[in-house]
Amino acid sequence: MILGGGPGGYSSAIAAAKSGLKVVLFEKGKLGGTCLNVGCIPTKYIIDKAAALEKTRGLTQKGMLEGTGNFNFAKLQAGKDEAVKKLVNGVAFLLKKSGVTVVEGEAQLISPHRAACNGEEYESENVIIATGSAPATIPVPGAGYALDSTGVLSLEQPPARMVVIGGGVIGLEMASAYRAFGTEVTVIEMLDSLLPTEQPEAARLLAMMLKKRGIKIRTGCRVERIERKSGGFAVLSAKNDTTYEDQTDVVLMAVGRKPNLSGIDAGKLGMSLDPKGFIEVNRKQQTNLKNVYAVGDVAGGYQLAHVAYAEGETAVSNILGHERETDLKAVPRCIYTMPCFAAVGMTSEQAKTEGMEPVLGTFNYSGNGMALAEDASGTVYVIMDKGSKRTVGVQIVGEGASELISLATLAVAGGITLSEWEDLIIAHPSLAEMVREAAMDAFGKAIHKI
Repeated sequence: MILGGGPGGYSSAIAAAKSGLKVVLFEKGKLGGTCLNVGCIPTKYIIDKAAALEKTRGLTQKGMLEGTGNFNFAKLQAGKDEAVKKLVNGVAFLLKKSGVTVVEGEAQLISPHRAACNGEEYESENVIIATGSAPATIPVPGAGYALDSTGVLSLEQPPARMVVIGGGVIGLEMASAYRAFGTEVTVIEMLDSLLPTEQPEAARLLAMMLKKRGIKIRTGCRVERIERKSGGFAVLSAKNDTTYEDQTDVVLMAVGRKPNLSGIDAGKLGMSLDPKGFIEVNRKQQTNLKNVYAVGDVAGGYQLAHVAYAEGETAVSNILGHERETDLKAVPRCIYTMPCFAAVGMTSEQAKTEGMEPVLGTFNYSGNGMALAEDASGTVYVIMDKGSKRTVGVQIVGEGASELISLATLAVAGGITLSEWEDLIIAHPSLAEMVREAAMDAFGKAIHKI
């Protein structure tokens, strides 16, 4: 039995069914979960069109195009909905052809191996919990006035003004997209900097480039309340001894996500949760209950669809008797801002805590032929271990970062050495050349950098 039809749930179901197991999957909403319906896919659809709009405007300003960069937001939203529908139907088709029984409804786990749904009871030897997560909020007066990411994705027209509470992945992505549609955006982040767990140079560059696009970013600032005002809202915040009042038409609450345990009474089941309420699992995705597994957002850790896929495959492998652990050493993490941010592996500081002597190599987009041809800007950062000369981390800020990070993931996962980078031939012209150049720069051997 699998509870939840998001990336972790449906991929687990297909893998299990293809391995000969009899599988039932419960989904109370739409197949594909948050990712396909109100997360990854619709967000990226909007961001892609926003990026095309920005590029058109840039070329128009240079006199290369005569387009004005106008847009029809209603048609864009319709296109987004069509793309989502196509993917959701595709998942349903895959499940059906794989022989998975899909039950529409919320399952209640009444014991570790028994579930009730729509008046029927089901029993199985193994259970995978993949119920995902839900948007979190902060306990401030007026928080109910704010929209979550689902609400912002469904706006009929871009607002004139938007305040984003939270400078994490969702907040920055939505800020980037709506800025391209002409919205005045202010991001309020409680922490002292954006992306504090990433390479400082990369995080600072991203913040600088977002500000250059006209996005206001206020870090180290705590929201105190949201008030209803004539024609809109006011977000009141404070930084040290300074107070701010931002007038806005829309408030986006993007302060993270919380586990969705609907249908699961952890206390009654005797299931262990971590201090934040996520289900505790080991690297085999096993809970403390025999033959009960948890994958994806509900199990905490990286709240990423591709991690949910990997965890689902791990759970199914162990159910089949093939011991397997989820390897999180090289997990790519992307923020689809404009420009894009992507990273994998360790930062310099994290490498130090592992006893390494990290060296940082960099390569700017301005030195790359393809970047110049595409009017792209940014920087690639590669962290190498001085002793072993192995690649331990990569961070990229710039166009194509979310695609380049796949090459970087292979480099980190395989611990590619300086000599292996030197022997690697990469197509020219391509943005991928910059990853190799940055790695070689860590030891002063980049060809196209002084």
